[in-house]
Amino acid sequence: MRNNLSRSQRNVFKKQIGMTLIEVMIALAIFAVAALSIVNMASEHIRSLSYLEQKNIALWIANNHLTQLHLDKKLPSLGTKTGKLEYAGATWYWKQLTVKTLDPKFRSVNINILDKEESEYSLAELTTYMLDAS
Repeated sequence: MRNNLSRSQRNVFKKQIGMTLIEVMIALAIFAVAALSIVNMASEHIRSLSYLEQKNIALWIANNHLTQLHLDKKLPSLGTKTGKLEYAGATWYWKQLTVKTLDPKFRSVNINILDKEESEYSLAELTTYMLDAS
């Protein structure tokens, strides 16, 4: 069967087998760009998971702090208080701001949870209103 092909037909057949070096390099470049974007996406996902974990823990701490205030059954003093605690293997800082409300029987208590003592941004912020039971 091969003998039946003319010389020009055999040359066309030979040219169609395999890829040229330029085609291989372009395919590798496309693969490299795709792989790089996948790696970037995965690293961004890991960073966002870490942030969400910190935010979730901070909300737990804020809820625990406000629950403890309600369990104490006395109004916290007006003004700002700060503190720190160990939770989930890390040190967390809290700021509590207690202010008067229009109704003298109530106080507004705001708690901010920070991951660094000097941080300007809180990971969690919760507010509750407490009634003077006396």
